[in-house]
Amino acid sequence: MDQKRIGAFIAQCRKEKNLTQMQIAELLGITNQAVSKWENGRGMPDVSLLQPLCDVLGISLNELFSGEHISAEEYKGKAEENISKLFKEKQIANFKPVKNVFSICANVTLFVAVAELAIGLVGNFFNSTILKAMLINASVWLILFLASISKLAYDKKKLKTLKYSGACMDCEIEDMIPAVWIRVANYVSCKIVCRFIYEGKEHKAVSNYYVLSPFKRKEDLYANVYISPNNPAKYSVELFQTGR
Repeated sequence: MDQKRIGAFIAQCRKEKNLTQMQIAELLGITNQAVSKWENGRGMPDVSLLQPLCDVLGISLNELFSGEHISAEEYKGKAEENISKLFKEKQIANFKPVKNVFSICANVTLFVAVAELAIGLVGNFFNSTILKAMLINASVWLILFLASISKLAYDKKKLKTLKYSGACMDCEIEDMIPAVWIRVANYVSCKIVCRFIYEGKEHKAVSNYYVLSPFKRKEDLYANVYISPNNPAKYSVELFQTGR
């Protein structure tokens, strides 16, 4: 569901009924901050509030999920489309996100840095030169950890921002590009190539590296592409495994 579209529609219907956010909140027994959150596209009403909200606004559930008033001729088609979207979103919610290579790197490098430091401290009792060497090694691994965690934090912030302010596009996974130089045990890392249509034009999105088992196929994966409405070249790819 397009939360921003639905939120704008809630605000539109509220104004058509000459109601304030506070009045809506009082009628539903909630806070006006919750209503404001819905209208700004930062959340959706609880399931128990969907029908009461529609009753207050004088609209149907189908219209609420569509984010627009629907004519009698369009009603059936829109209902089927919304049911399909809800089913698809439920499926995606049950998918397990695939690990990003930078999250693996951050964990591994931190573990090695701590291990190097521990070895140096223990070895110092037997040979004072061991501690210095281990401290140097630990420092290198700590720098790698900080680089990995910084990249991971940047990617997560970008994804969160585009989830909130961008558009989620249905996409087709076109290809998997393996990186033979990155291996974790028997696992390999791949970039995922996706294609999607935005405003009548086809665009390509390439993900960051994800850690996959050697038996994973693109048919076992699903990707969401979140794009900036003003710049389709600015995007973030979130990869899921279907669990089949």
